[in-house]
Amino acid sequence: MSRRRFARSLGVLFAAAIAVAVPTHAAADTAPAGVPVDQLRAELAGSPDLVDALDRLVDAARTPTILEPPPRNIPQPFMSPAPSVGPGCGGGFTPFAMTSGWAHPGPHANPDIGFGEMKVYVQPTIPVQPAAADLKFVWMNMENFRAGVATLDDRIGGVPQLSTTIAPGPGPVMAALFGSVQYVNGAFCQVVYTMGGFFV
Repeated sequence: MSRRRFARSLGVLFAAAIAVAVPTHAAADTAPAGVPVDQLRAELAGSPDLVDALDRLVDAARTPTILEPPPRNIPQPFMSPAPSVGPGCGGGFTPFAMTSGWAHPGPHANPDIGFGEMKVYVQPTIPVQPAAADLKFVWMNMENFRAGVATLDDRIGGVPQLSTTIAPGPGPVMAALFGSVQYVNGAFCQVVYTMGGFFV
């Protein structure tokens, strides 16, 4: 399929995704990652922030959008950086910054990600080592109508990397990012919700 036809089809797909029945699979071991959207919503009932993020993705999926798929195997940024607030978040006494995030679809050798996988990562807002992080990534695959939640919890030598690898399966993926990052110098960032559209 040409890139132009794919882009047109994507707009229709985004608009119709929620109205289409979730496909069934012959065996559990062949099912793609994630769970049906309604099932995930029920599982997240005790986490209103995560439910709200999922519902925003569902609402966005009802709006037709024509997107041109980017080349494969390159980092794809979120649609906009996330406003971030907190003591020292922007450096010194500055309590405000914009947090940038990307998703890198596979297959790729560095980072080591396979087909149908994507590495999600966030850039620190200050040149200081993170001490702790609680960044959530809520995703929904618009081709297989499955969704999931991941925490950016990669660590190297105990140091938070503000990243994780997920396997939403191939296709267009809509996702939301929010949470918090604390740095070793005491700076703290509350990362406000932002949304992205990616091609895996």
